[in-house]
Amino acid sequence: MSRPTKRRLRAVIVTTAVVLVLLILGTVPALAFDHQANESAILKLVNHARTSRGLHALRSYGALHTAALSHSTDMIRHDYFGHSSLSGASVSARARHAGYSTGGWSRWTVGEVIAWGCGTRGTPRAIFKAWMHSRLHRSIILGKRWRDVGVGCARGTFKGIGGVAMYTVDVGRRVQ
Repeated sequence: MSRPTKRRLRAVIVTTAVVLVLLILGTVPALAFDHQANESAILKLVNHARTSRGLHALRSYGALHTAALSHSTDMIRHDYFGHSSLSGASVSARARHAGYSTGGWSRWTVGEVIAWGCGTRGTPRAIFKAWMHSRLHRSIILGKRWRDVGVGCARGTFKGIGGVAMYTVDVGRRVQ
């Protein structure tokens, strides 16, 4: 075997070994993370659960999406998990701040479900399944009063665990 051929073979072996190590450590999947695909999958699962039970599908609402994505990102960035932000902002305050207006409506309400997971426990299907096995989360997802929804998913390190997917679903309804 000639020297250039041996060098190429060695380079292929080293590259393959590096890729395998990255796959084992979970670095490569983190690079391929698509938060929009996860958000879309959660919305489809929510709406399928609702419509299969005779409830109306929720419509995606930009301000709620902004609020949900900002909350998921904030929880990853600041290493906490809760419905109130570290500054004390509630779900309704975050929704208002994102543009889910209260003006001109006689009634206005919002709700939220959050979850996190990594690996197979961080997939949209696994997160949704966990929500549906929780009486409280299930009642929010299947709530008859909701009309609007925003889904936000962010990925990062949470509590020292890399590759965590953080999910927030904000639901709302405004009535004239």
